[in-house]
Parts: sequence; C-alpha cells; structure tokens
Amino acid sequence: MNLDAIREQIPATKNAVYLNSGWSGPSPRSVVEAIKTRLDYESEEGPTTRPVFESGKAIQAHAKESVASLLNVTPEEILMTQCTTDGLNVVLNGLPWEEGDEVITFGLEHPSVLIPAYHLKSSRGVLVNPLPLNPSDSKEDIINRVLNAITSKTRMLFLSHIQYTCGLKMPVRELRELTKSRGIWMLIDGAQTAGHITLDMRELDCDFYAIPGQKWLLGPDGVGALYIRKEMIPLVKPVRISSTASLAYDDVGNFKPNEDSMDKFKLPTSSVALLAGFIEAIKFHQTLGSEVIEKRNLGLASQLKNAFSEIRGINLLSPTSESVSAGLTSFQVEGKKADDVVTSLWDNFGIVVRQVNELSCVRASSHFFNTEEELEKLINATLSLL
Repeated sequence: MNLDAIREQIPATKNAVYLNSGWSGPSPRSVVEAIKTRLDYESEEGPTTRPVFESGKAIQAHAKESVASLLNVTPEEILMTQCTTDGLNVVLNGLPWEEGDEVITFGLEHPSVLIPAYHLKSSRGVLVNPLPLNPSDSKEDIINRVLNAITSKTRMLFLSHIQYTCGLKMPVRELRELTKSRGIWMLIDGAQTAGHITLDMRELDCDFYAIPGQKWLLGPDGVGALYIRKEMIPLVKPVRISSTASLAYDDVGNFKPNEDSMDKFKLPTSSVALLAGFIEAIKFHQTLGSEVIEKRNLGLASQLKNAFSEIRGINLLSPTSESVSAGLTSFQVEGKKADDVVTSLWDNFGIVVRQVNELSCVRASSHFFNTEEELEKLINATLSLL
C-alpha cells in the first residue's frame, strides 16, 4: 500500500488529522469529481434529454452492481437507499409482525437501531428486549446472553455488526446459527462495516443487511444500500408506495402488486450524481482490497489501544482482542468531559474525533489512510490534557 499516493488522493489529510471516518469519511478526489461531472452533464444537456436519461439508468444499474460485488450478492438483492437507517426502516416496517412478537437487540446500540425497534412496540405491539452489552464482553458472553433470551415469541435478532460506541465486533456468524435454526429473522446494521472490514453476505447468511456510503467507504452523504436475501424479498411489503410497487394497474382499481422484486421499494427520484460518487468510492476501496484495508485498520487501532492502555488517567473502553475489535478506539480522559476533549483536540491540535454520549467517551476512527505519526500526535495531544 503506497500510503503517500493514497493520501494525495484524499485532500482532507493535508488539512487535519482526520480520525472520524466512523461518522463520515473524507472522500477521495475521484468521488467528488464523479459527482461534479455528472451534475455538470445534467446541467449542460438537460436532466431529461434522452442521452442524460439513458446514462442515468446505466449509472443506477452500475451502482447496484458495485454494491452487490462489495457484499458478494446479486444486484437483484440490492436496493439503493438514502442511508443505513433508511434501509433498516424498509425492513422493520415492511415485515408481517403480529402483536406479541419479540425483537431481541442490545441496550448499547445506536439510536437508529433502538428507536425504530421501540417504534414497533407502539405501532404494532411488538415486544423489544434490549439485552445488556459491555465493551469487554466476549463472544461467548454475547452468544449465551442471546441464547438465554430467546423465547417462542422471538421473531428477530436486530443488532449492529460493529458497535459504534466502542468498536466491539459482534459474533454475527455464530449468532446467525442460533437464529436460522429457530426460524428467527436477522437484521444487521452495517453502518460501521462497509469499507472497514471484509463483508460476504453468503458467508454471514443473514436475512437483511443495511450499509451507508459516507463512512468508511469514503463516499457521499445521502446514499446507502440494503441487502435482502432473495427468498425474503416477497415477505417484506413496501410501506412507501410508488409506481414500482405495481406490476400492472388501470384506472378502474385493478392492481397487481410487485411481490418479488426489490424495485417495489424504490421511490421515483434519486440523485444520479451521488450514485456516481458512490460507485467511485467502492471502486477506490476495491482497488486497494478489503482484506488489506481491514488488516491495516486493525493494526492502527491496536497501536492506539496499546498506547492508551499504558497511560494512567486514560480509561480505554474498546476491546483489545483483534477477534472482537475494529478500527474504533473509545476512551475517557480522567477529569475531563468528552465533548471538552473533542473540542480541545481540534482547537489546539487539528485532530478530528467525536464524543459518544452513551459511554461519555471520546472515539477515534483509525482508517487505512491514517499514519502511525498521526496516532502518535493524538496520543501526545491527549497526554497534554491530563
């Protein structure tokens, strides 16, 4: 990996120590240029002229193919969405829930998991069981906790693949073995995975998986994707209805619903320019290689965790074992509020991190384009706050 060449393609690396890709990653020039080029083309030629319209359809198809390649699925199992939460809502609100059904999730989850799940309780009478979760939990702890929580009413296990609060990588594959053998649906929030770790839906074997474009993939805001396993597509009904929800209709009330295609969830308008940028982001990622990126991300995070774990006054909250770790490092500085630390690191050192309210901590996202020297700068800057 030619790190200098990579950083040359990401302008933000020249202006900040950017350690916040887990919120929104800095886009390479190729992503921004793809968006600009498409917008210029639409502006100059007219958005509905034949060449622009046809090329737009081709870009939309290419985007689905790119995501399918990233996740090792077919394009027919992919829906382009606005964001991760958009995809989660398509699934949660489209499934055939019955009053008294139960969803198992975790109390440490992102609000985009918990709030949509809690909404099911008020809207559909679905019970929600948020299990306790600690950053120090082992795979066995998590698996046994889920196993003990499953009842005859359990219909879904809903969780993040990587916990945004601390970088705990959940044992999704093992949990899927528990759920599949019991006929329990599995919905995964992949907000912290795409572009961060290697993903293979055939290997994970989950039913539903939602990802964003703007985080570790370094793509634009406003674009994401949802995977639904082919056999599950007919089960999920569209709740936002457009013309694509119908295979045929007439003006006297006859209507043939679209049951088997992901197109039934599509809304009529989306930004082709953003999709063009998303395609370039995936291309940038795949040129480097998922395995290479994941290995570097883990290595950088380990460097940071090892350093913080030896400093008195810093409380490391993220797991240290690589089997349950990711490129997220969450920590607390003794005697300091998290938001004050975040502000100080930016104002005084040009370091971009974020606070995580659930754990009252600071979180650094170390991505493949970051350098060991940048991590040393974060370590030294944090030391100066003690």
